[in-house]
Amino acid sequence: MTVLTLSGNEATAGDLINGALRLLGVLAEGETPSASMSADALLAMNQMIESWNTERLAVFSTQDQVFSWPATAISRTLGPTGDFVGNRPIMIDDSTYFKDPTTGVSYGLKLINQQQYNGIALKTVRSTYPQVMWTNMTFPNVEMYIYPVPTRVLEFHIVSVQELTQPAVLATPILFPPGYFRCFRYNLACEIAPEFGVEPSRQVSRIAMTSKRDIKRINNPDDLMSIPYTIVGTRQRYNIYAGNF
Repeated sequence: MTVLTLSGNEATAGDLINGALRLLGVLAEGETPSASMSADALLAMNQMIESWNTERLAVFSTQDQVFSWPATAISRTLGPTGDFVGNRPIMIDDSTYFKDPTTGVSYGLKLINQQQYNGIALKTVRSTYPQVMWTNMTFPNVEMYIYPVPTRVLEFHIVSVQELTQPAVLATPILFPPGYFRCFRYNLACEIAPEFGVEPSRQVSRIAMTSKRDIKRINNPDDLMSIPYTIVGTRQRYNIYAGNF
């Protein structure tokens, strides 16, 4: 009998695949999938993980990559072969910041889009610290442009999603925080169902949807119901007729 082997919050890719196949009724109790079935399911699993990595709230952690931004440099590239050699971010988070190594003081950066960056008339203007950054999501390295151009070396902290790892083989262990395994197994069942010509049951589809919604709620970095501090701290009241505070 094949069971989902869990040790704390760890399972193998094969465990999750077998569990998903059983949810679909493709695999009966005591059966093991063929090598070709497992290979097809592993490919589908990695494609699902790749898709999840583009969904900010489906990923539970961020990474902070630290680099020294040279003085007078307008742009840098980040990726496996970039000026900054590291992980190519799927999307740079707005919590990205820089630190002045001479004072130890950190400063935030406003992320802008290409239209806003193109609207800057003179991009070579220099200042002690930059204020904004635009990222061109090129591949395999992203291009980062800052303005104004700093006049000193700065310590940049590029914050982005920490991608979920794609397993190379069935025996690859997968580590997830609480709540992920059930979500992952049920969503994997829905993902691979077309591969085997079956439809997931309503219950499987419902659990897949609700469990993913639950982890997105946990991973939400923003409290959607929060009130801006500028309102709470000063006890301001919003005038619905004037449209101001």
